[in-house]
Amino acid sequence: MYRSILAVACAVLAVSCVKNPGSETPGPGTDTPDVSHFQTAEQYAVPTKAGQITTVKMNGVTLAEASSPMKIWIPRYARTKAAAAPEVIYTPADEYPNGFAGNKAQLFQVVCFEDSRSGDYDYNDLVIHVKYQWNGTRFGFGVHPIALGSTKEVRLGAVVYKGSTRIFKGLLAPGNADARTQYFQSQAGFINTGTDRQINQRIDGRVTGWNQYLGSTCRCWDLSKIADDGAVRVEWYIQVDGDVELYALSTAYLNQSFDKQGRPYGLVITQTGSSYTEDGKGVVGLDWFNYPCENTPISEVYPELWNWLTGSASYDFSEIYDRDAVPANAFPAADLGLFRTKSDVNVTDGKYLQN
Repeated sequence: MYRSILAVACAVLAVSCVKNPGSETPGPGTDTPDVSHFQTAEQYAVPTKAGQITTVKMNGVTLAEASSPMKIWIPRYARTKAAAAPEVIYTPADEYPNGFAGNKAQLFQVVCFEDSRSGDYDYNDLVIHVKYQWNGTRFGFGVHPIALGSTKEVRLGAVVYKGSTRIFKGLLAPGNADARTQYFQSQAGFINTGTDRQINQRIDGRVTGWNQYLGSTCRCWDLSKIADDGAVRVEWYIQVDGDVELYALSTAYLNQSFDKQGRPYGLVITQTGSSYTEDGKGVVGLDWFNYPCENTPISEVYPELWNWLTGSASYDFSEIYDRDAVPANAFPAADLGLFRTKSDVNVTDGKYLQN
């Protein structure tokens, strides 16, 4: 375990400046939330030079490697910080370490959902760990289930865009199975959210977390087959109470992303300002988030974060979050190893291809 090496906030892969498809334009509501307030990620066009390989880093962490133009997402740092701009390194192709196998990039996020329009704001009703990967012309994702604090039938879905073109919308589980059935082997009760702060998930009779991205959740697309030249993005949602869809900070489904008080139904965490290390992988866990325990409002766990969610206050996650000082009412998922993965799955493998 090492002290934090990065200082960066929550990031939302799902937000962008592209227009919303007309059929998805939000309907009238009491107030229109200021989505820009939650935009802590931004599109980035990787610059390239002929005969050279571009490496893009932020605070020493490699975000992308490319020999031809590609569009990715990077964290939007506080503009007062020196790390606000990515570091761009050009290396002659014939000098690139270990050779160059094509454009690639990856990003990890933790997505935390509320399952009700009148929730308790503990943001643990469904918690997932997501890997996004760009590999050549392909983009894909996979889901690593973490926790289930809902008593409802919750189904996980995603909407994928390339620019303003929607290329996928649907539930991820085979047969539209609910999350408890598909991701938690039909185990009853609250899973990995208890106030005893211990893992209680059982897989094949053994107390453990999944520690892997489930193949049933992996999807990928060949972006070269899609005419739109915009950046790809994913918007996550859950389906509850029959056919109600609640989104984690969607720009296309705005009214289904916020309650009447303007509080989001989902949080998308990309980097907390803390990190971990793992043999053979180096720095990991930039997104690992110790979410609130069951029936504990996030306002009682991270008051500064709640101020940001409910008002105009800005924040820097690294100033309010400390992996070495986990609040007593937060579930220590990171320290318990729930976010660790056994292997580095390639979510752009051809077997996951959708087009």
